[in-house]
Amino acid sequence: MVVTVLGSSGRTGRHIVRLLVRQGHQVRAGVRDGRRKEAVDGLGATPVVADLCVQPDELVDVFTGSDVVINAAGAADPDPAAVALIDRDGATKAVRAAERAAVRRYVQLSAQFADAPDQGDRLVRSILYAKQVSDAALRRSTLVWTVVRAGTLTDEPGTGRVTIAGHLSAGRVPRQDVAAVIAACLTEPRSENRGFDLHSGRTPVPAALAALDR
Repeated sequence: MVVTVLGSSGRTGRHIVRLLVRQGHQVRAGVRDGRRKEAVDGLGATPVVADLCVQPDELVDVFTGSDVVINAAGAADPDPAAVALIDRDGATKAVRAAERAAVRRYVQLSAQFADAPDQGDRLVRSILYAKQVSDAALRRSTLVWTVVRAGTLTDEPGTGRVTIAGHLSAGRVPRQDVAAVIAACLTEPRSENRGFDLHSGRTPVPAALAALDR
């Protein structure tokens, strides 16, 4: 598959790109500007500039020819204005651009409680509200979609074992395991057109996704 990954220079994005390349996909590593291309050097992907703040036509050009878009981008600045620009408006713009570019599959890395921001930590509610809007835009789109609502992200080594469910209490998950789940979604039909919470757990990733219909 040809996969464009937004937010490839981030800590989670790099794990996603590295894993997809290892699995044999043709990966376009989307970065916000040319200065960040160095951050994806050596991952085996083709760097492309994919700025969520630009006009939608530019994103359409970037996405054209992709089978899948994965959005792992997030505002580096927790200021509500920056979050609204990237996690809400930028992410929504990317969904619309993917539709116009005839992309089939779209996977969005969201945050736990984005589907119910009032239940989340007050310190990150601006992020949760922003992601709620863009997640809803993806669900309403014509794309085959998945929304992965990850718990608190950690840099601990991944275990390959997770807990996946429609709703979970607050929890944590290594970025490597988030990458493994997102990559596995591309070949697991049960992950299509649904959102779910993701934590560390005891179930191997393929089995956890395969159990979504149960």
